[in-house]
Amino acid sequence: MSPGIFLAGEDGELVEMREQPYDSEAVLQELLERYPNLLAGDESSEDRPRRWILVKREAGVGTEAEGNERWWIDHLFLDTTSSSTKTASPRWSR
Repeated sequence: MSPGIFLAGEDGELVEMREQPYDSEAVLQELLERYPNLLAGDESSEDRPRRWILVKREAGVGTEAEGNERWWIDHLFLDTTSSSTKTASPRWSR
């Protein structure tokens, strides 16, 4: 059993957060767009935590040889070190 994650309410009571699927891909994509710090990576340096800026959503990615858009990524972010982070959030069903 994995350890739980708890949220302390304003009344001091702990509420266990339970994993559940998103209703749609769009929900997760919108959350990442609004809150890019959901991306892992801030543990890279305590002195200078990594931050992201959204460059583009639904970005086309081409091949060097063909140059046209062959694949799509949901988000393209740049971080404080100018490294790119690309996300894809397919909705998986069990």
